[in-house]
Amino acid sequence: MSILLRLAFKSIRFRKATLILSLVSVSLSVLLLLSVERLRFTIEESFSSSISGTDLIVGARSANIPLLLSSIFHIGSPSQNVSWKTYEYLSNQQEVKWSIPISIGDSHKGFSVVGTTDQFFEHYQYGRKLNLQINRGEACVHGQECVLGAKAARDLGYSVGDDMVVTHGMGHEEFVKHEDEPFKIAGILEPTGTPVDQSIFVSIYALDAIHSHFYVNDSHNYDVFDGLDEIHSHAGHDHQHEKQLQNPKALSSFLLGLNSKSDILLLQRSINEYSDEPLTAILPAYTLIELWEIVKPVEHTLIVISVLVLIIALAGVFTTIMISLNDRVREISILRSVGAKAKHVFGLILLESFGIISLGIVSGVFLLYTSLFIAKPILTKQLGVVISIGWFSINELTMMFLIFVLGGIIGLIPAYKAYRNSMAVSLVVKK
Repeated sequence: MSILLRLAFKSIRFRKATLILSLVSVSLSVLLLLSVERLRFTIEESFSSSISGTDLIVGARSANIPLLLSSIFHIGSPSQNVSWKTYEYLSNQQEVKWSIPISIGDSHKGFSVVGTTDQFFEHYQYGRKLNLQINRGEACVHGQECVLGAKAARDLGYSVGDDMVVTHGMGHEEFVKHEDEPFKIAGILEPTGTPVDQSIFVSIYALDAIHSHFYVNDSHNYDVFDGLDEIHSHAGHDHQHEKQLQNPKALSSFLLGLNSKSDILLLQRSINEYSDEPLTAILPAYTLIELWEIVKPVEHTLIVISVLVLIIALAGVFTTIMISLNDRVREISILRSVGAKAKHVFGLILLESFGIISLGIVSGVFLLYTSLFIAKPILTKQLGVVISIGWFSINELTMMFLIFVLGGIIGLIPAYKAYRNSMAVSLVVKK
């Protein structure tokens, strides 16, 4: 076996010009296939971990996915709001441990502005029940204070202490600005790889006061934040004290955390059958799976394209070995004349095929990790996608094993052909 290995290595070196092309094609194919799998896994993990630890999301009567998109991903707007009275009633149910009100509909330079309370920073979790962490400043939304997600702060170039003006409506167009009531940035969150990074959080009470002032009060000298600082100087950062302010009339949705997981389905049914107001309560984990099923065809398309590229690369290796057999008649003849058996010729060709595929896999893995180190900060900054540069997943190991096996299979045909030819080959070179 050691002799065959040396012969195979020398044979590859002798024909390196043509085999390098095959090696490059296999390497790039492995790089593409593993990159798509790593990116797919990262996006799916980031997608499914956008929210965790929340048992129910409640909003006005609607389909499950639109409610999830508007509440967590801030895509679209709810068709109806939920009354604050209903929110307080359901939040005070004995099964409920905590609640987080959510109000959307405003933005700032394309980033969603979310009205909420300090409960959001205390109870909202993502990933494997990870809590939000503050990077600079403090996580509080009292009065005119606001908190920025990591990507929003980075893209907008804001720092703690800067002022920010909220725009009515979603999107990049700024038709109606609440310029008389600017918010002051109190804190900036750590990156999470979730929609939180692209959000701006303000007090739901202050947001409602701004809208009430804008649409009802004609005096531009009126400051909706008058007296709030004094209230908070005595109340501290406690959510209950913030209720001294006028409660909003309505909100977009709210999140619930329960004392016991066994109460989830019973409370969900109770909310869906709530007689005073048409509501929908959804399980976020289950709805995230539903939403991912919608985008799965794109994922499958990328995988199919990668597999096709790999098949083309393997076909190139097969073609290279087959063509080389016609130029190796004399080589094989000499090997037979010095005592090599037909099975040795078979093994030699097969080893060459395995060698090319193995080198291609190793090169592809090297290119993969090199690309990840280069692309990780770029993708994190531009797309908010945090790619893991860890060990291989089961799917990736399975892919590499299948590529290795396929490399052996495509070497069987030229190896068998060399085996048959070597049985009757002559040392005489035909001219």
